[in-house]
Amino acid sequence: MGDKVRIGEFVRRTRTTKDTVRHYEDLQLIRSLGPDGKREYSEAHVEDIQVIQELKSYGLPLKDIQAIFEWKRSSGCGSEALLLGVEEALEERLASIREEEASLRERRLRLEEASRELKSLRMLRQSPIDGC
Repeated sequence: MGDKVRIGEFVRRTRTTKDTVRHYEDLQLIRSLGPDGKREYSEAHVEDIQVIQELKSYGLPLKDIQAIFEWKRSSGCGSEALLLGVEEALEERLASIREEEASLRERRLRLEEASRELKSLRMLRQSPIDGC
């Protein structure tokens, strides 16, 4: 995609929607206005969409992705500040996932115990007790 393209071609190439692209523009994750005020998309925009999609796949909220893109704009792509910011965002997400895992594990254990108790109760009711 050497030349700049309009939004219709851009969404086809990035497998996203116009609404998603416009939302990302509203959040200033991508900036596509050309000198004539029309939206134009280049290969750099494709790469930005891919990065956004990857970060979202890790569970990062858009506000964190916005911060990462702001670091990129202010510090430059590949800068130490950008790399540190991305690393911190990923570490925070990882810590959050670990907490979620612990909470889910605790709920699973409680459910397993409740299930065992119900099975035991059911088994007791099925055996003849006092002439029932």
